Parts: sequence; structure tokens; C-alpha cells
Amino acid sequence: MRKVVMVLVCASMVSMAQGVSITNGDFETGGGSNLDNVTGWFDYNPGNFWESSWQTNAGWITPNGTNVVVFSSFQSDDFGMPSTNSDDGGYLYQSIGTADGLTPVQIGFDWGAPNDDPGGRQLGLTVGIYAYDGLGGFTAADGIDVRGAAGVILLDSVSFTMTSTGVDGLIVNAAASLDISGAGSQELFLRFNGYNAGTTESWPILDNVTIVPEPASMLLLALGGLLLKRRG
Repeated sequence: MRKVVMVLVCASMVSMAQGVSITNGDFETGGGSNLDNVTGWFDYNPGNFWESSWQTNAGWITPNGTNVVVFSSFQSDDFGMPSTNSDDGGYLYQSIGTADGLTPVQIGFDWGAPNDDPGGRQLGLTVGIYAYDGLGGFTAADGIDVRGAAGVILLDSVSFTMTSTGVDGLIVNAAASLDISGAGSQELFLRFNGYNAGTTESWPILDNVTIVPEPASMLLLALGGLLLKRRG
């Protein structure tokens, strides 16, 4: 029986790990106070720090006391007037592997407002997954967006909005279920961007990006745990 249980647990771990994975989703690697580069991610950097997507653990910014990413609201120099297009704005992305039959994929994350937000601002955040066919000549790099690149298509995206309260510590958990059934064997890129969800400035915070295990995998782990407990 113990061998059967171990097979179940191992199978569930393989199922959870195969295909897609995220690097530095909690932004603790390479962290610090207001760093103009997000370690493990390709990020938007137009040359003006306050227009970029940056990594910080500064106490007057981070709502949870750890390293987070801040998306700039200063879009007017780059998109004309501040844009309400949910895909516009400062971004960051990374390659997360291939689908390996997964559909959909669940992306979990925390997001909110910086501690110095005065309140009453309409914040917007979008998470999307893109597929690259390997033929279009796209090379991921800081300052080069995967969105709109040659050979890249958007598979699915979900947008989130909130109104800031002006109270420190505003950060909530969220999850996006993204359909990647059209991915085939193409390379997948996970992308986040902050956007203007209304007529106010928008400086959303992002942290703790994870891939949420499939229910079947969690069931196998739970079953394995129960059987091991009974055997003990």
C-alpha cells in the first residue's frame, strides 16, 4: 500500500510541475529598494525610472512588507494620452515553458496599491498568456514587449480593477483562469501590465505570482496524505 501511495503522490507532483513554471514569482530574488530591473522577468524600461515597472521593498511603497513590483501610471509619453486600453501601460513578462496539454492554466497572484497611494484611484491590472511560434524572430529582452511581436499571438487575458482606499496594506489575492488550448507546443509567455482603469492615476502593485495546481493534482496529494496517515 505504501508503494501505491508514493506512486500517487509522485504522479500528482509531476502533474503539478509539468509544462509551465514561474521564476521569481515572489520578486524576492534580487530585491531591494526601488530597483529599475525585475530579476527573472523582462520589464518595461523607457529610460525614465518612474515610467518603468520596478521592484521594491521600500516601506513607504510595499503594502505587505516584502518585495513587490510597481507598474507606472506615467503613460502619456508612450501611448499618447493616458490609455484605458487594458493591454497598455508598463509591463513585465517571462517565458513559462510549454502547455503540455494543460487547458486552462490558473495564475494566482496578489495585487493592490502602494502605501503612499492617497486613495480614490482606479487601478487596473491585466494578466495574459502569449504563444510564440519560434519563427517570427522575436527575442525577449528588457524594453521589448512580447505583445505585438512577430510570431506571437495572445491566447487569453483577464483584467482586474479596484479603487484604492488610501489605507496602508491594501493588497488582495486574485486568480485568473486562462485558456491556452490553442498553444500546441509553442513557447508560452506570461505577461502582466498595469493600465489606467479610469480617469485617475494608476500605480498597481503585484506580488506572489504562482501557477495554481489543477484540482486533480490536489486531490491526488490529499488522497496520498490520507492513506499515509491511515497506514501510520
